[in-house]
Amino acid sequence: MTGIELCPECGVPRHITSEHMWLNGGIIVQSRDRRNRMVFVECENLDPLFAGVQELIGLPIEHMLITAKRRAVRAYLGSLLPDVTKELLRRRELDWRPVNDGLRLTARLMGYGRYEVVDYRFEKDVDDYVVETISEPYSVPLACGDMAGAFEILFGCDLAAKYRRLTEDLYEITCYVSSHPEELKGRLKFRHFPVREGDVELERCKSCGGPLALSNYRWHPERGIILGSTTGKRMIMTGMEVDAIFGELENEIGEDLPGMFIEAQRRFVRAGFYSIEGMGRLDMRDQLALRGLGNLTELRSNQRGLYFRIENAFLHLMVVGLVQGLYEMTYDVDTHLEWNFSEDGVLEVSLSPKGQAKKSAVTA
Repeated sequence: MTGIELCPECGVPRHITSEHMWLNGGIIVQSRDRRNRMVFVECENLDPLFAGVQELIGLPIEHMLITAKRRAVRAYLGSLLPDVTKELLRRRELDWRPVNDGLRLTARLMGYGRYEVVDYRFEKDVDDYVVETISEPYSVPLACGDMAGAFEILFGCDLAAKYRRLTEDLYEITCYVSSHPEELKGRLKFRHFPVREGDVELERCKSCGGPLALSNYRWHPERGIILGSTTGKRMIMTGMEVDAIFGELENEIGEDLPGMFIEAQRRFVRAGFYSIEGMGRLDMRDQLALRGLGNLTELRSNQRGLYFRIENAFLHLMVVGLVQGLYEMTYDVDTHLEWNFSEDGVLEVSLSPKGQAKKSAVTA
């Protein structure tokens, strides 16, 4: 495929390993701006997790997801693109289509699916719109938010998004001019935590310098998907906008959201989405670091309970639900959960089987 160079040793696109850095603190950052954290995570659980939260609260949340992702992508691209580029786009002195081509190529390399422009109108008035299809989206509502956020930058106006399913893995997304409520403006925030040095040393590819474990995944740039070669699980490379989405949902739903999200993740993991054997040859510490989820500094686990401590934690609600679900699946028990996420990014999780003293999880 034109414009895509794969590493001859590990098979990973050069864009992935040149634009991102895996640091010894268990984090992934953008090479050009280390303030921007990234994660390399499974994505097939996203829509089921959102559906699980929706079931728990008894209210639809799809519109919240689209809005939160749109706002996050707009904020991210707004900081990434130079002001002069954005101004030229808005004055129509720079064609938006080549810029969009670059964004669509990046989306494919990140595992988001394949977008294609179908129709558009760009006359700088209320009748403007753009229609694209996306095949094999990593998440339908988040894909809508991705497209709307990107075109808000390209068109220089507020947009809404709607979609319709064409076939099993093909959707049509339409973005159209629409104002957004004032109360939602300016609230979205990207959280930056102090980064602690660590001692995680992932084995490196001698050719591109990226983690050699990435060779266990297969990139399919023509389709826009990344698959585990042994697990078959689909992956994405994504960033701080996912964490910002959780914050936005908490603003909308309330303080009960963290517990509901953990519970939805726990149920999904325990149902068998992950398997201990499917984690591969790396231990849990390296797996978390490969994904950019943090540096596992302490783990004690047996049938009496579990204690888990991770520095530089990221997407901590997903991690808590993952750990609880894996433990319950391993020992076939229900558990009491206690967890804490500090202001400096340290996550602690304690589990104990129900019917057993909670303190045993810490002393296990």
